Amino acid sequence: MRARPGRHWKGDRLTPLGPLFTPPGSQGLPWLNILLILLAVPAAIILLWALLRGRVPQPLRLVGVLLSLGAYGFGALLVVEDSKHVTFCGSCHVMTPILESLKDNESLASIHFLSGRVPHDEACYICHSGYGIWGGVSAKRAGVMHMLHAINGNYDLPLKLNGRFDINSCLNCHAQAERFRAVEAHRPPDVQEALMSGEMSCAGLCHPAAHPESALGGGTPAS
Repeated sequence: MRARPGRHWKGDRLTPLGPLFTPPGSQGLPWLNILLILLAVPAAIILLWALLRGRVPQPLRLVGVLLSLGAYGFGALLVVEDSKHVTFCGSCHVMTPILESLKDNESLASIHFLSGRVPHDEACYICHSGYGIWGGVSAKRAGVMHMLHAINGNYDLPLKLNGRFDINSCLNCHAQAERFRAVEAHRPPDVQEALMSGEMSCAGLCHPAAHPESALGGGTPAS
C-alpha cells in the first residue's frame, strides 16, 4: 500500500505530516475530473434514454453527440496528464524496479529525486521529455510505445534509451548555477563541445549512471 500525499508510514500506521508537506498538486479541486463527470454523466443519460425509448428528439441528439465528444476529449486529456506521473510510469512491471531504485540514493535519477531537485510527481517526465513543444510530444509518443511494448511483451532487457539524451534537460537547471560553472572539469571548450554534440555524456562518466544496471535489467536494485 502506498502512503498518501502528506502522510508517511510509521510502524504499521499512517502518520500525518501536516499541510507543509502536502504536494502543491494535491491541493484544490480536480477540475479536469469534475468537467469530465459533468460531460460524461448527461451523455450517458441521453444514451440510456435512447436505448430504452428507441429514439431521441433531434435537438437532444446533437446535445448528446457534443457532450460525448467533450467527454472523450477531456478523458483523453486526463489520461495524458496522468501519464506524466511517476506512479504511472512505474505501473508496468518492467518499470517497477526503476521506480524502486529512486529510493537508493546512488543513481543520478535517485539523487535528484530524493533531494527534491525535480518534482516528485513528474520526475520521469521532467528528465525524459526534453524541451520545446516537440519535447512533450516526443515523450508522450514514447510513452504510448512503451505501453504497447509492455502489453505484448515485446521489449528487450536491459532497457535502453532510444536516441541521444537531450542534454538541455540537464543544462536548463545546471548551466546557470555558479556551483556548476565553478567546476574545473566543465570549463574546457572541447569538453563543452563534446557534451553539446552528444559525444560525451554526464551520466555514467563523471556522474553516476542515470539508473542502476540491475533496475534496467528488470531486477530488484540492491538495498
